[in-house]
Amino acid sequence: MIRGTAIEVKVHRVVDGDTVRVFLPGVEKDESLRLLAIDTEESNVGSNKAITPWGDKAKERAEAFFQPNDTVTIEFPGDEDIETCLERYRGNFGRLLVFLHKDGIDFQEIAIAEGYSPYFVKYGNAIFPDKHQRYIRAERLAQQKNLGIWNQMAVNQAEIQNYAALGTWWQLRARIIDEYRRIKPLHENLLNSRLDFPLLIEKAKSKEKVTIFTELRSIRRISKHSGLIKIGSVQHPFSLFLPDLDSEIGRETVALLNSRYISQENDYPRRSYAYVTGELRLFKDAPQISILSPEQISDEMPS
Repeated sequence: MIRGTAIEVKVHRVVDGDTVRVFLPGVEKDESLRLLAIDTEESNVGSNKAITPWGDKAKERAEAFFQPNDTVTIEFPGDEDIETCLERYRGNFGRLLVFLHKDGIDFQEIAIAEGYSPYFVKYGNAIFPDKHQRYIRAERLAQQKNLGIWNQMAVNQAEIQNYAALGTWWQLRARIIDEYRRIKPLHENLLNSRLDFPLLIEKAKSKEKVTIFTELRSIRRISKHSGLIKIGSVQHPFSLFLPDLDSEIGRETVALLNSRYISQENDYPRRSYAYVTGELRLFKDAPQISILSPEQISDEMPS
């Protein structure tokens, strides 16, 4: 069942198992869709992930399901009007983040149930509860039958990914995001660094104090003393500025981030997401908050 804002589009081509290019109504240039809730193995060069035999099979499965010129339905993870959805629901590289259906069939559920993908919750559980429950059941079914990614030696002749370990980290992140979603309606000045990016820009113009829920991905030095905390989005270039990495406060902030928040997939899992409070400003036309104390970064919405 479709819950979010939906629109019918024409398939142009399948890029890989979780990416499809389509033509939106009345638009000549095709648009790239990144399908939510799944993350298939790679079939094309250009990613930092290895190409695998099962990634090729995932692409073949998507190509069998989505034929060129098929009419399919894209469903956004929200109920805003189409124009808002087209702006709001975009990933790091500008691709639309959607669920994709054909003839009333949920392709995400098929990909998970047949072992082409885990239920991918690294960036949050499926926003609609019925989808979330169906995808959990589909993943359990694939695991019970030892299908696809859950039998790496059979499909790839080597363990390319430890999905059980990755899934534990993803579920930690998803629970943190679920809590953010629960409290978001209760706090007018709680913003999301991706979903509320246009509003961040507007509030930065007037230097408003806000709290932002955001992913913290890495720290890099940008001058002799200062640094930036990378948020992990090219499409939404919000950043946190550390004015003095070598001061006591700077060292304590970096230690906190590295110990508690910043995590890589081949590393021990950490929280990844935090609430950051401070005065927004514009730097090179992008919103930014200066971190003057580690107390600005917290696990929960400040009271």
